[in-house]
Amino acid sequence: MEKNQTKMLTRFYNFIIDSIFYSILAVIIVSILVRYHPSFQVYSPRNNRILAFVLYFLYYFLFEITLSSTPGKLITKTKVADNLTFSRPSIMKVFIRTLCRFIPFEALTIFFYENNLTWHDKISKTTVISKT
Repeated sequence: MEKNQTKMLTRFYNFIIDSIFYSILAVIIVSILVRYHPSFQVYSPRNNRILAFVLYFLYYFLFEITLSSTPGKLITKTKVADNLTFSRPSIMKVFIRTLCRFIPFEALTIFFYENNLTWHDKISKTTVISKT
C-alpha cells in the first residue's frame, strides 16, 4: 500500500457517513418535490428509482469534482486522487468512478484487491488518499 492510501476501516467510515448524508439530502429533496411538483404528488416506483439514481449520481459526482471529497471523506480527512499522480482526478475519471458505483455489489470488491481498492477505483484509475 502506498503510504498515503487509506485503510479499509476509513473507507468503511466514508461509506457510512456518506450514506447518512445522502439519505438526509434525499429526504429533503423528495419532501420539496412532493410538495411542489405535481408528478411526485402521486406515488410512482419509476419516478422514485429515477430520482434515487440521479440524486446518488449527483451526490458523488458533484462533491468529488468540486472538492475531491464527499462529506464522509472530508470528515475522515481523505480525498479522491488520480492513482498515478495523486493529484485531482479529471472530470472523466470522476464521471467513470461515479458510474461504476452502480455496478451491483461493487462496494464488496474492496475485499478482493490490494491497497483497499474497489472497482470504482480500479476502473476509473483513481484512489482515496489521506489529505496529510
